[in-house]
Amino acid sequence: MSQSVVTHTLPLKNIHISARDRTAVRAPGRPVNLMLKDNILAAIARVLVEEGYQGLTISRVAKAAGVSTATVYRRWPTKQVMFFDAIRLWRDDLTPQIDTGSFAGDVDELIAARVRFLATPLGRTYGTLLGEAVHDPEFGQVLWETSVVPARAQMSQFLERASRRGENVFCQDPNTVLDMLLSTIHFRAMNMLGREPMNTEKNIQEIQALAHCLISC
Repeated sequence: MSQSVVTHTLPLKNIHISARDRTAVRAPGRPVNLMLKDNILAAIARVLVEEGYQGLTISRVAKAAGVSTATVYRRWPTKQVMFFDAIRLWRDDLTPQIDTGSFAGDVDELIAARVRFLATPLGRTYGTLLGEAVHDPEFGQVLWETSVVPARAQMSQFLERASRRGENVFCQDPNTVLDMLLSTIHFRAMNMLGREPMNTEKNIQEIQALAHCLISC
């Protein structure tokens, strides 16, 4: 089977809809109000990259999106609700659709996708957000739903396909192995909080090698 990896990116579209023009702009098959929401969500990502979570405010998001604060408030009554809606978009970047035709190949791509996302400007805010989650259980729940739950579901899919193909899989409990791999990925990404450069490809290769040691060992 040929390798097929479908990746997704956050909607950082270069869309600017002015108050005057937003009722006239329309993408084929996509209502204007949804385009406007995409524009605001993209603005949230830009502000988060530039200012961090502490600097994320509705007024800054509105300015970045080229809309009024009232427009933002109509969709999200608070900064936290707005942010939670935006962070859920990370799911596709952290766990893209993957089917390489082999269990080892699927795991490799899962590792690569997560490491590469965490190396992006937006991904580099992840460590700060983990700190926020320590103080806010709801924050932690959203990160769990965005980061951990999809990875477990995807690993289950990998295992199911591997079973049908008769492939060998992890010699240890898959959930434990997944936790170990994700912990290694995120711990290394945390190095950037201390301003240490992250060698993305080197990290991918090393963590993939670790995964391979645990497959059919």
